Amino acid sequence: MWPSPKEAFLLLLAHSAIVSGSPVEAVEKRQSCPSIHVFGARETTVSPGYGTAGVVVNLVLQAYPGATSEAIVYPACGGQASCGGVQYGDSARQGTNAVASAVNSFNQRCPSTQIVLVGYSQGGQIMDNALCGGPDAGSSISTTASPLTASALNMVKAAIFMGSPRYVAGLSYNVGTCAAQGFAARPRGYVCASNSGSKIQNYCDSTDPYCCTGNDANSHQAYGSKYGQQALTFIKARLNQSGGSNPPTTTVVNPPSGTTVPTNPGGGGGGNCAALYGQCGGQGFNGPTCCSQGTCKFSNNWYSQCL
Repeated sequence: MWPSPKEAFLLLLAHSAIVSGSPVEAVEKRQSCPSIHVFGARETTVSPGYGTAGVVVNLVLQAYPGATSEAIVYPACGGQASCGGVQYGDSARQGTNAVASAVNSFNQRCPSTQIVLVGYSQGGQIMDNALCGGPDAGSSISTTASPLTASALNMVKAAIFMGSPRYVAGLSYNVGTCAAQGFAARPRGYVCASNSGSKIQNYCDSTDPYCCTGNDANSHQAYGSKYGQQALTFIKARLNQSGGSNPPTTTVVNPPSGTTVPTNPGGGGGGNCAALYGQCGGQGFNGPTCCSQGTCKFSNNWYSQCL
């Protein structure tokens, strides 16, 4: 007895999955790749999320409605009990690895998406380490090469570091009034190992006790409000050079029927992505269509979920 057309299709689908991996999974991995994706890394002891890096992250999301973003998941600790007691150097090392893993994985899924990095304080340090390489003795990082793949490095179009302890005066991409250095400074005359200096703006003022030698801890938290618009102008210029000023609308392929549902990866969530296991799509859904963790997985025409 010959199988029905439906049975034949299911058999063919199963065979395809065994031979070359699930076609549904392949579609899901490709869905909703934005034109621009922003990675943000928070400062020490701040609760998981973007921290003060969120000021610039949100400015980019507002300027480019199709852009998406995600926060780097790392301890962001300096030995305090509130963040698990992880020592600063170990936290920065884990954070550097987390940036590399997140950026490389995203670039593998969405190789044509332009990437923006935003790091604040320790978050700036780990972004700096990931983009430019080490060494960073205090974080037990000895290699000088960037841990990002060549493809990922090529798609990183702009990087904003604010209050980073890696700051040292005299670098071409520095912004601010600091003429000294932070407590985990690069050497004088340092050149970014990945030749990415033109992509960077590194903000630090003389009053900051962490990226410089000042004594006003409050100034360390002021870079977003003081320099946020300047950082956005720099990011826009970098993205415009790469053709990122007008991100297109993307579509999500409906695997069972082959139809498409228009989406806005930035979503209707005011620049905020859905949490893990949250809804991120579906006909009539007006919430966020990007995921702060995981990937937006198609379930049916009315529901997609961050998994």
